[in-house]
Amino acid sequence: MLVRNAFPGDSLPVASKSKEWADLATEDESIYHTMIEHFRNTCFIAEDRGEIIGYLLGFRSRDDPDIAFIRLIQVAPRLRGNGVGRRLFNQYQTAVKSMGCKKIMALGEPENKCCASFYVAMGLEASGSKIPEAEDIVAAKGRDVPGKHVIAWIKEI
Repeated sequence: MLVRNAFPGDSLPVASKSKEWADLATEDESIYHTMIEHFRNTCFIAEDRGEIIGYLLGFRSRDDPDIAFIRLIQVAPRLRGNGVGRRLFNQYQTAVKSMGCKKIMALGEPENKCCASFYVAMGLEASGSKIPEAEDIVAAKGRDVPGKHVIAWIKEI
């Protein structure tokens, strides 16, 4: 397995994989292009024999350069639990730490248990308040979408 920085030509293949692996809400194809085109230093592709098997798209906050933000991460369903996501995360963490970032942040939906398990395994902690109507999880209600719960994940690095 190879983990490398993303290149502009990767945006359509990544968008295609996202739809193929569609266990999460797929994004408009422009997000993959925007992230890969403008944040190459913090966007990574995992490949096996030339096939994309995972990706992590992140960026360093322009307004708060101490914060690195993971926008999207996904691994081929057949390979989850085999270290692909960990390799992507570790590469990302190394890159943003070398840029001077002190925190990694991400957002996740409470119903995405796979995401929660992954972030916990990577050392991120949920931040927010417990919301009883969301099974007493730590989340922020209506943070990005009115009425929708979001978990803010944070790791000091």
